[in-house]
Amino acid sequence: MFEVACDVGGGFVDLVAHAPGSAPILLKRTRDAAVALPVLIGAMLRQAGIAPMGRLRLSTTLATNALASGTASPCALITTLGFTDLPELGRQSRRDPDVLQPPPPTPPWMSPSRWRLGVSGRIGADGVECDPLVLNGLEPFLGTLPTGTPLAICLLFAPLNPAHELAVAAAIAQARPDLLVSLSHRVDPALREFERLLATLADASLKPMLGHAFQGLHAPWLLRADGMLAPVEAALATPLRLAMSGPAGGALAVAHWSEGEAIGLDMGSTTTEISLARDGKPLVAREIGVGELRLRCASLDIETLAVGGGTALEVVGGRIRLGRSGTPACQGGALPTLTDAALLAGWLPERISGVVLDRAAAAAAFAVMGGDPVPALELAEATIAEATRRIALRRGIDPVSALLVMGGGAGPLHGCAIASRIGTRRVLLPPAPGLLSAFGLLLALAGESRERVCDLALEALGELQPAPGPASHVLEMAYAGQSETLSIAWEPGETTETLATRFDAEHTARRGHAAGGARRIIALRSTLSGPLGPPPPHPPPSHHLCEPRHGPAVLHGIDATLRIPAGWRACQRHDGAILLEAV
Repeated sequence: MFEVACDVGGGFVDLVAHAPGSAPILLKRTRDAAVALPVLIGAMLRQAGIAPMGRLRLSTTLATNALASGTASPCALITTLGFTDLPELGRQSRRDPDVLQPPPPTPPWMSPSRWRLGVSGRIGADGVECDPLVLNGLEPFLGTLPTGTPLAICLLFAPLNPAHELAVAAAIAQARPDLLVSLSHRVDPALREFERLLATLADASLKPMLGHAFQGLHAPWLLRADGMLAPVEAALATPLRLAMSGPAGGALAVAHWSEGEAIGLDMGSTTTEISLARDGKPLVAREIGVGELRLRCASLDIETLAVGGGTALEVVGGRIRLGRSGTPACQGGALPTLTDAALLAGWLPERISGVVLDRAAAAAAFAVMGGDPVPALELAEATIAEATRRIALRRGIDPVSALLVMGGGAGPLHGCAIASRIGTRRVLLPPAPGLLSAFGLLLALAGESRERVCDLALEALGELQPAPGPASHVLEMAYAGQSETLSIAWEPGETTETLATRFDAEHTARRGHAAGGARRIIALRSTLSGPLGPPPPHPPPSHHLCEPRHGPAVLHGIDATLRIPAGWRACQRHDGAILLEAV
């Protein structure tokens, strides 16, 4: 019985499979968006001769891409009376003070104003009902919605007392069972109304598309943003948690191959994902960034840059600029891309992963760029390096001393050059780097998390009663008066003094100081997890070095191409990984 992991990206689909007593099977092929996932994955399984299949693990960028591009479904909204304008009001914060007409905090497509209803009734800040729920006007409102419309319900203080949200959902289930309902206390059980509203709208908007995409698959386990696997039915109940599903697999693989503090760069055809690890464990975050959206959702700490092999290149005012993602000219596209630049620079072969690259077409597209591909490649590397440095320092990791772990189909081309720009002297290339996320899928544990709002003084730590069992626990903590929290791992039985010391140290590392004063516990998050099967064997290496290799050199593999610049040396370890060091 084969354990199969399949990562569906923007341009490629990666598959890794293994069975007891046999070598891993690796497969990579281009993705045709017009072909349904069950058909595509079935064809890959037949091509690789994988039968019988015991379990299918799946990660995908479908949710991320739908939110970033605005192709997810528009949602109806039911909220507390007087709060129907909250999508436009947001937090009244402006990311760029120089923009006179900033975009609305909620994309207009996500919540049309004609599909909103405010209901009377209120839960107070203490979780006690202040005013009874009144559903006058609900049935006429529901009658205006098309069949299968996603609907978000977000009422005041629902995480403290969900009774009103549950009552509204019950009335909708009786009157319009075809509607796809998301409840805010289940999607994002935390305080701060706008953040919870935005997360619930995003969750509802994904339900039609994802519910259709996975039909016909053989009971897959889907990877969530927090790095945990869940059965397809449970995963689709809160589809927002499938955003960053694909990058989460890469972050798990980066942590597996890391040592001490590490930075992961997973560069694919459309984006580059930056993840962080410490002592073999990925760092976690409380929100995800998808395009212009910042969505509150438990996730591995991953930042996405819109820089990949398919990033188009433009000349504006005599200067090169990185544009939107598209099809490389060497693969039939119209605009020059980073892949075309790498091909013209001699970094890529004319056939890779079964795809023929047309050098003449790339040269023709680059004529408008002056014909020299190197400045475009250097711009992309500088952009990634600057973002990597900023993100690492913000998380308390020194990029100079950290290990840089490179993955993705384009990552090994640029890894050493990016490392030189940020001052890192060590780069690790895992075996089969082009299938990094698929391998991370095989490392993922099955699990479920639960969060409970508590808002206690640190001295009341003894009042917390975590669920029994072998669960891991995280406290969301802040100094009194702060609105933003930090995630602190917690073991029941730990003293308040030790916990206070660790919180102060984390606050200093992340924010540059320890404020002192009263500390508060805002929420408790518990996770119960375990392996689905035995750990996978390491995949066979894409590149083979019989002896240390000094740059400059270009080594072609079946899934990725490694470039060793001058001043770097590559040595292959016994586990198949390649360690590159500046000399």
